[in-house]
Amino acid sequence: MKETLEKLWNEYLEDGCAVIDTDRERELVKKAAELHSTANELLTGTQKEAVQEYVDALNDIQSLFARKAFLKGCEFAVSFILEAGGSK
Repeated sequence: MKETLEKLWNEYLEDGCAVIDTDRERELVKKAAELHSTANELLTGTQKEAVQEYVDALNDIQSLFARKAFLKGCEFAVSFILEAGGSK
């Protein structure tokens, strides 16, 4: 089951989550790009590297938590369906 959930997560992320298709998402991407540009103008090379490493670490953490929540949600949904159907 873990392999199936991993495959579902990978396909879900690629097909459903990585597409920017709402006005709110476009606004956030634009704002992030503007903030990135401003920060690059204000920071030295060493500071840019430190901030980038920090951002990368935050992205890694967020990605792990999103994956964990997705997998836990799938596991919950399956157990709920089985329980509701009287299989337990």
